[in-house]
Amino acid sequence: MNPWPGRRSPGLASRVASALGRIADHRARARALDSSRSFIVQAPAGSGKTELLMQRFLVLLAGVGSPEEIVAITFTRKAAAEMRQRILQALESARTDEAPEGEHEHHIWTLACKALERDAECDWQLLDHPARLRIQTIDSLCAALARQMPMLSQFGAVPEIAEDAQPLYLEAARNILFDLESDVEWSDSIAVLMQHLDNRLDRLQGLICAMLGGRDRWLRHIARTDDPKLQRRRLEAAMAERITMVLAELVRLFPAAHGTELACLARFAASHLPAEAKSAIACCKTLRYLPGSRLKHRSLWEGIAELLLTQAGEWRKSLTKRQGFPPKSSGQNAKEKHELEDAKACMESLLHSLDEHDDLREKLCVLRALPSHRYEERDWEVLQALVQVLRVASAHLEVVFSKRGQVDFTALVLAAIRALGEPEAPTDLALALDYRIQHLLVDEFQDTSYSQYELLVRLTAGWQPNDGRTLFVVGDPMQSIYRFREAEVGLFLAAARHGVGQVVLHPLRLTVNFRSQQGIVDWINRHFPQVLPARNNIDEGAVSYAKSAPFHPMIHGPAVAQHLLGERHDVTEADQVLSLVKQARAEFPQGSVAILVRARTHLIEIAVLLKRAGLRFQAVEIESLNRRTVIQDLLALARALSHPGDRIAWLAVLRAPYCGLTLADLHTLVRDSDGRTVVDLLGDVQCRARLSEEGQMRIERAGSVLETALCQQARRSLRSSVEGAWIALGGPACMPDRTGLEDAESFFRLLETLGKEGDSLDIASLEQQVEKLFATPDVLADASLQLMTIHKAKGLEFDTVILPGLSRVPSQDDSQLLHWLEYGDEFGQKLVLAPISAQGEESAAASYLRRLEKIKRRLEEGRLLSVAVTRA
Repeated sequence: MNPWPGRRSPGLASRVASALGRIADHRARARALDSSRSFIVQAPAGSGKTELLMQRFLVLLAGVGSPEEIVAITFTRKAAAEMRQRILQALESARTDEAPEGEHEHHIWTLACKALERDAECDWQLLDHPARLRIQTIDSLCAALARQMPMLSQFGAVPEIAEDAQPLYLEAARNILFDLESDVEWSDSIAVLMQHLDNRLDRLQGLICAMLGGRDRWLRHIARTDDPKLQRRRLEAAMAERITMVLAELVRLFPAAHGTELACLARFAASHLPAEAKSAIACCKTLRYLPGSRLKHRSLWEGIAELLLTQAGEWRKSLTKRQGFPPKSSGQNAKEKHELEDAKACMESLLHSLDEHDDLREKLCVLRALPSHRYEERDWEVLQALVQVLRVASAHLEVVFSKRGQVDFTALVLAAIRALGEPEAPTDLALALDYRIQHLLVDEFQDTSYSQYELLVRLTAGWQPNDGRTLFVVGDPMQSIYRFREAEVGLFLAAARHGVGQVVLHPLRLTVNFRSQQGIVDWINRHFPQVLPARNNIDEGAVSYAKSAPFHPMIHGPAVAQHLLGERHDVTEADQVLSLVKQARAEFPQGSVAILVRARTHLIEIAVLLKRAGLRFQAVEIESLNRRTVIQDLLALARALSHPGDRIAWLAVLRAPYCGLTLADLHTLVRDSDGRTVVDLLGDVQCRARLSEEGQMRIERAGSVLETALCQQARRSLRSSVEGAWIALGGPACMPDRTGLEDAESFFRLLETLGKEGDSLDIASLEQQVEKLFATPDVLADASLQLMTIHKAKGLEFDTVILPGLSRVPSQDDSQLLHWLEYGDEFGQKLVLAPISAQGEESAAASYLRRLEKIKRRLEEGRLLSVAVTRA
């Protein structure tokens, strides 16, 4: 995709021309600066939401009593820094520069001047004290809240945030499984789950570990033992309601003109089924009208679904006696033959008329997948056990957090929520914040999780209409792609419809794309209504497409080019990508090129070919660190120093470039060793004498370094021991460039987290952690060619974007201990729960809820593609 090469510039302000009137959505942008109202703004890619947030902040500064009354929340430190920088630049420009000529620049200059007037009037001195601008990440806000109420947050001093909390989840999962033999209250529940999973202790541990990582989504549902939503009758009533909702949709979707005809044909089919047939169609024997939406009508609709759809869920193209339409020849007389022929023709005509009603077909497929509204006794027993085990596992995790002095991001948000108290019983902190915070601004609202959303509800709990306080949230639900981080796009849709807590939000939508040229915008507008769903759906997380308007005109030539391969062939695709990169560089030498993929593994062949072609590139968190030779050598050194008996590790150390023994010398050293360790052999003068002259010299130098490192192992930390030995052996001198040194430093930082003085090294844990590290980007490469995942590219822009591997689907494991669905209406939130299916079985309830998760995942894949194509 090629936007407007040569028209790229650092900030949005310089890209926007002087006349605001030329911007199609200028009225929405002007309304967003009304400081007396709360808004939710849908801002698609390239629409300048950061600029809008900055302008809103300047407007608010001109009307508050102190700058601390305004709090802007972002999700990344980079976004917070960018917003702060833009505000300070605007203020500095208003203080030192003359009024600019451009209307847009003059508009911002005017807003900044008014803010400076307020600054001077109140003696804030913002440019000298920029820390008074409360622009922070949501994590730093949570840490500040927890710090102010240490008892209520249950933190005391705010602990360290673990970037990778997986080891903490694993420790908590192990601890609860130890309770199986401890005769505690929940031992029987663990035993029930063990039996349910065919006594696979390792699988249960892994599943608990995964659930703890995502507890932001389920803990609030099961935390309270007295929660009425967890009563069996309430859960079954919620499932029954879901069924009737589907039936109501079927009634709505079925063409009214064909209702009576369908009932007549279904009645005919039911009366002509073979005697031995066991078909759902048989329920329709007395059907006179189109069924209703009550629970008792479910079997009738299931009969209709059997009549209309094939097993694969498609409209039937042919009818047989198995559907109640025997051949004409089976009639006993001419009248019966005519009736059979006429009924079949009418049924085929009806099917033909339904061919275009795809929504109806999909809803009939949903009906088929619905479980019973009542739990089987065994499923209910497993669900109760599971709820208890997950509650205790969460408590075990809190103990691990306390023991290790670390927490994850979810724990930080939950602590902040506890510090604020309940909306009906706010804490002193909540009351103080209610007085101090007058305006809240939230960026990237589409990526909000349930706990983060609850935090906003608590922060605004005491707000009343027209009391001067405002909430301003900005985001693009079409760019919500972080479900794996617990983001729920349905929260954006719900907030647009119902507001946040007591705060009513007025919806605004920006439409102008300042990034892409008209050709790209037109292509997206033409195709993405088919990629994204037609209507929004809060429960499913379905976001419909909202068209954009281009600011930049069309450029000569195709804006989007598609290259189709007949079948998957990674090398052929990589060749095609290489050709496109060379073509883009030839046409736009100063332009930037990005190769974006859904999964890191999709770049392996491409990276290899680019290196062969001599093209340097920056790969952001793409290449696993353990693939680099320097890391393999350091890993061997760490293993060798920690375990003197690890023969493979010691041989790898001696073979590494900083020791440099030949294969012949290695073979001579260990030949006829009679099981002795390599360390013993190195200290044996006779064994060393058998080596080549050069080998003896190398062993003489390296042996003393390794011996010293072994002796000091118990008195030094893992990092000091390994790093010191590597430097003494000459490891840094073996690095071809600075990239290798950066990779080595990443490994040493990892060692620092794994052990202190005298600690033994857990090799399995080290290797597992190394797999999660990524190699440092090529320090000699500039930013003109970049490789990254689509998720990493969000918020960035490039002159040319190449999207390979779109047909490749990353592997997904949807196994989880608990499946749930939360939905709501004007009468409150409802909850549906189902435990994991037993080993070798398929629970209808779990299958249904897992199907809904797959729908959410498929919908997010469409949004992921939207993010990718709007990077250009």
